[in-house]
Amino acid sequence: MTTASHAARSLREARLARVPRRPFTDTDSALDEDWGYQVQDLDRAERLAAGERLVGAKLGLTSRAKQRTMGVAQPIVGFLTDAMQLGIGEDEQVLARTAQPRVEPEIAFRLARDLDRPLSPSTAEQAIDAVAVAVEVIDSRYAAFGFRLPDVVADNTSAAGFLIGPWTHPRQAGDLAAAGCVLSVDGTVAHTATGAAILGHPFRALVHLSEHLARRGDGLPAGAVVLAGALTDAVPVRPAAVHRAEIRGLGAVELVTGAP
Repeated sequence: MTTASHAARSLREARLARVPRRPFTDTDSALDEDWGYQVQDLDRAERLAAGERLVGAKLGLTSRAKQRTMGVAQPIVGFLTDAMQLGIGEDEQVLARTAQPRVEPEIAFRLARDLDRPLSPSTAEQAIDAVAVAVEVIDSRYAAFGFRLPDVVADNTSAAGFLIGPWTHPRQAGDLAAAGCVLSVDGTVAHTATGAAILGHPFRALVHLSEHLARRGDGLPAGAVVLAGALTDAVPVRPAAVHRAEIRGLGAVELVTGAP
């Protein structure tokens, strides 16, 4: 079996060189989701040792359609560091830092308290103090985004970057499940959805994350960011383009790229 340390090193090399590789499962069918999280843990430890700071978590495969495609019954979880967060003017660097970037619209939550125990659907809203529209940049370390479940978990669910819009108090955001989302590129609509695309209700992403962390003896501190999962399919990041995600009740956020 491919060792977790070998896989973590190989994925790091692919990320830094911006040269995608073959999925590990192409040659090792014994790999599973637990192996993927072992690789992810090593990646996170190496990034933190190099000076990056853990700022949150992200969920993937939160739509039922994507779960059916991957043959799984629940989302997957990755981590976010400060090096992934895009600030004002930094979105133009996306194409220079990635190999095959795509962008997708997300709902972001900010934790009001430490996430150190499982939440229930009725307590999830009390665990946050703010919500925002966000865009996530994904960049698979596998050629043409071709992978199986263990591969994408090992690759930190294709995480590459994220940009968060203005924070809003949860009570001012309205019904997140019913909130309409529009993803557009240079003013042309690419995809639409509602918040219900995330497990039926975005708060269920928080419940799943809390259960996942509890099983692994892990947690997140107050103030951490949680990306609840893509509301729509991703679109390729284009040079010199405006990639805009808008969610009713939360406003909009734009990823603006420079020329190649």
